Amino acid sequence: MVDRRINVPVAVIAGNRPYYLNTMLRALLMTSGVDPALITVFTDGLHAEPGHIADLYGLRSIHHLSSGRTSTAMISQHYRSSLSASFTLHPRAGFVIVLEEDVLVAGDFFTYIAQTLPVLAEDPSLYCVSAWNDLGRENETGEPGRLYRVEGMPGLGMAISRALFEKELLPNWPSPLKKWDWDMWMRSPAIRKGRECIIPDVSRTYHFGSTGLNMNPFFHKAYFQSHPFYTGPVVTLHDVHLLTKNRYEELLKGILQTAVPVDHSRHPCSPDFIPTATTDHVVSVFIQMKDIDDSATWLALCRCLKIWDLDVRGDHGALWRLRVNENSVIVVGVPASPYSYALPSGVSPIDLRVTAEV
Repeated sequence: MVDRRINVPVAVIAGNRPYYLNTMLRALLMTSGVDPALITVFTDGLHAEPGHIADLYGLRSIHHLSSGRTSTAMISQHYRSSLSASFTLHPRAGFVIVLEEDVLVAGDFFTYIAQTLPVLAEDPSLYCVSAWNDLGRENETGEPGRLYRVEGMPGLGMAISRALFEKELLPNWPSPLKKWDWDMWMRSPAIRKGRECIIPDVSRTYHFGSTGLNMNPFFHKAYFQSHPFYTGPVVTLHDVHLLTKNRYEELLKGILQTAVPVDHSRHPCSPDFIPTATTDHVVSVFIQMKDIDDSATWLALCRCLKIWDLDVRGDHGALWRLRVNENSVIVVGVPASPYSYALPSGVSPIDLRVTAEV
């Protein structure tokens, strides 16, 4: 039986959007395994309404008045203060869950976190557990029990360890004079240090907020409104023990050995480039990627597949795993990826830069 309750504090980061906060908290408190005593709503600014919303639900709230030269700096300081306070309030907690006021959680969110935290605790090559998959594709059912390791820091519902925050993040957190977005700072190579995050095949959070500092209705409709979000029953996650660094490499090796390459002569924007799933085989795609900064073909492929195409996200060593037409797909950037060895004889990597120039 899956354990649905975990003893991990939850920091809800709120600004001055009480209507969003009300929607978020109402859903959060209906989630299986939730413990209201572990939830703290952190509010920021000169507005009292968000704190009153927390009071309506009987939740603890703490108000900060962050300093900073810019709005991004003030938000960054708000996160710093909120994370510090979370660990102070719960001195025995080894982890904290971070949620924003404009994020809904799936019914099995806490179960998902409970099943993945032991791996985060065990493996120093991991950075966080995130409930968000940047590469979710509209109308894909996905595999709710499947997990991936990815570079970067997806955010939008994540758990990090006390050790990471207190020993590494807090001493180096950008000052109020810096213009850093806190999440971009956490994704930076100097901070992440090559570590990865665990993500689900199907997101356990949904970003419903269409207004904010870095959000508007047009952008939200284009990239978030139709993002897949798990709404099914609690599931037992698959092969969680295989997410440690060495075991995951062995898993990928086996997948690459049996993957069936697509017809690389077809243009990736054609509807049948990735065939509709008829077997359990993983299908593979090899793209031109001369080095880790050569993202042109990958981003062009993303536009064809209608997934996140603004920057490179969701990869593991220039290898991506995703679902297309209910197929499990693995994409390898050649020769940048260490997995380029799997390129079959006679298959030429797709180069969409050539197509763009014609």
